[in-house]
Parts: sequence; structure tokens; C-alpha cells
Amino acid sequence: MDQERVLAAVLLADVVGSTPLYERIGDDAALQQVSDCLDAIREIASRNGGDFIHSKGDDVLSLFERPEGALRAVRQIVSQLTRGSLTTRIGLHFGAVIRTRGEVFGDVVNVTARLSTTANPGEVLISQSFFEALSSEGRSSLRLIDKMPFKGKEEPFDVYTLGGDDGALTTQIASRGTIIDRRFAPPRHINLVIRYGDQLRSCRNNEFVTIGRSPECNIVVPRPWVSRHHATFTISNGRAGLVERSSSGTFVSTGPDHEVFVRREAVLLFGSGVISPGRRSSLSDAQILSYEIISG
Repeated sequence: MDQERVLAAVLLADVVGSTPLYERIGDDAALQQVSDCLDAIREIASRNGGDFIHSKGDDVLSLFERPEGALRAVRQIVSQLTRGSLTTRIGLHFGAVIRTRGEVFGDVVNVTARLSTTANPGEVLISQSFFEALSSEGRSSLRLIDKMPFKGKEEPFDVYTLGGDDGALTTQIASRGTIIDRRFAPPRHINLVIRYGDQLRSCRNNEFVTIGRSPECNIVVPRPWVSRHHATFTISNGRAGLVERSSSGTFVSTGPDHEVFVRREAVLLFGSGVISPGRRSSLSDAQILSYEIISG
């Protein structure tokens, strides 16, 4: 089997918003809009030196020899395709990939997919290795968000976004529904304690606790609606968060009248509260995990 290992920038752009579009305007019209959007992404990538690899469902995967070309492509995609019903969430990573049979494989591809699925609609998440591969001018156009944990990585790594982005990495949740701007929150030493039945875990800065159905997780929740690797509690730069990675989502409550649903995104946590993977916390079969943030 012919294969080659190449150093490349990997761009994965996922089109979001298609489900309500199909419901609103019908299959044929929605399919045409989604197809036009995917074609536009492919054309933009190609125009900036991208090599189209595949399109699975509503996403487009392309390789770039030069990271600057991938960054230009992403800026054009965000500029041109974030209006109206459809938008994108994009991951950018850089490293060695294996090319064979017209496909690409390797850890770099997997991390790019995780960046894309973690991004909010209209957002671009960019890895530390991509940032380091850019020229100084390219680096200056990006904004550091925070450190994020990824499965299989021993330590969280820096994640960046476009300097002109108005969107934030996280949906921010505070007690009584107060919105807190993370950019101005002072660093502090905290401990995050998580309880589920007789299981108890805690983490401090740059540590994380995984939850899910898999026995590999730090806290195991053995229910069929809970993903194998459902979510991750984190502490980074004095802030507690939950990185949600499941297909069924998670309900996060910071009070009796403040429950929100999150799926494949990151949220900040404050004070104390509960999470319920895949089920509303009020349901009889809900699996409730409580958390408490302790200062000092």
C-alpha cells in the first residue's frame, strides 16, 4: 500500500444550521443551500493552496502545504459564509499526517476534528502547533483563548482564534444568569470537587477530570445515553469549566431556575451546581453529578 508522511496544515470546516433549515424550507431547497456552502468552502480552500481530501456529511477536510494559506482560507470562509441560516465551525492544526488512497490519517487529523467539534458556530479554534508554524505576522493576527484538554494528551495545550473574532470560546454561565467576561477575570487558586454517587474527584489548575460510560474515565456513569467519553471538567488559569464532547449533550444547572443545555462546546462554571449527562436533571432516571468550586 503506497503511503507518504507529509507535514501539513489541516483545515476541517463543518457547516452548521442545516437541520432547522431542512425543517423550515424543505429538503430540496435546503440541500441546495448546503451544497452551495460546501462548494464555496472547497473553492476558497483551493484558491488558497488547499488540497481537498474529502467531504463527509456537512464538513470539508483540506490539507495545506503552508499554514498561511490555510489561515487566509479560514478568514475568507468566516467572512463569506457566516451570514444567514448556515454558518461554520472550523478547526486548524499543523503536523505530520499519513496520506494514502486519497485519504489522510493520524493524530493531527483527529485533533483537528476535536477542535472543529468543540468550536461554537461561527468560531475558529486553532492549535498551538499551527500557531507556532506561522510567521510572526501571522501569529500577531491570532488571539490566545486559553489552554484546553484533549483526550490522549498528557497536558492541555494553548488554543487560539482569529484576532478579529467577536465570538468567545465558551458559553459563559454564572450564578443568577450573570454573564462574566472571562478576559477580565483575575487568576485565582481554586479546587473543583465533583461528586457522583460514591465517586469523588477533584482537580486544580491545569488538571482535568473525565466523565463518561467508558471505564477509562475518571468518573464512570454507566448509562446507555451517556457517551463513552462524555465531558471533561477542567481548571485552567484559575477558571473552572466543562468541555462537553457528547452527541446527546449535557444539562448544566447553577440554580433551580437556571438550567442550560450544552453540546460539544465549553462552558465556564461558577460557585456550585449540578450537571446531568443526556437527560434533564428533573427526570427520574437522570444521573446527577454535583460540583463545587472551593477557593484557596
